[in-house]
Amino acid sequence: MEVGKLTAQLRTTTGKETNTKLRAKGLIPVVCYGGKDAPLNLQLSPVDLQKSLDPVKGRNTLLMLTVEGQQGTIPVMVKDSQKHVLRGHFLHADLLRVDVSKPVKATIPVAIVGKSPGIAAGGTLHQVYRTLPITCVPGAIPAKLEIDISTLNIGQAIHASDLKLPVGVTVALASSTTVCVVTAPKAEKGAEAAAGTEAAAGTDAKPGAASAKTPAPAAAKAGDKAAAKPAAAAKPAAAAKPAAGGKK
Repeated sequence: MEVGKLTAQLRTTTGKETNTKLRAKGLIPVVCYGGKDAPLNLQLSPVDLQKSLDPVKGRNTLLMLTVEGQQGTIPVMVKDSQKHVLRGHFLHADLLRVDVSKPVKATIPVAIVGKSPGIAAGGTLHQVYRTLPITCVPGAIPAKLEIDISTLNIGQAIHASDLKLPVGVTVALASSTTVCVVTAPKAEKGAEAAAGTEAAAGTDAKPGAASAKTPAPAAAKAGDKAAAKPAAAAKPAAAAKPAAGGKK
């Protein structure tokens, strides 16, 4: 199977049990939809599907689908798919009909190239976007987008408006969106943070001790005044009266 070419057969029955039997034969169920035509229930080899995809572009590959028993080809792209968790082969796929003359949405990986003088000076590169949403005609989807950082110094960034795009490709982001930036060295930030922590630790009062700048609570003051006053003298006990009828 060539890259960009795919062959499938019409599937007359559907359902979970049918799909299980289909996979046992080495085929997978596929649905082709989109455009003005009715959806097609198809079956094809998962190996052929994998071989038809560009190894770099993957699902962004424009495929020319041939359905056995029908004339012509249908331009499609893989819209969605399900793969085996362990083995990695296709279990199901959705193919979307596309118009080769109209833009479609896609996501492509970003590749950073060049040596930044800011990084050489100790700065750190923060790559905000590792993939980018783009729009263009199906056949012009690039495999990746290279971003040259050889002019970036510390504190400088590359925004969506700075990207050098192939003809006919647009990025679906606001022009002011930051794609990557070189920030100040972490060592300096760490030293500043440590200094701030030490300064804060030096001014912290012991647990339970009142701060020199914070007045003691009113309740505490009232307690202090009460403690400062001498205790009231105890009154002498009254003399015991003699028992009735008794003589002195």
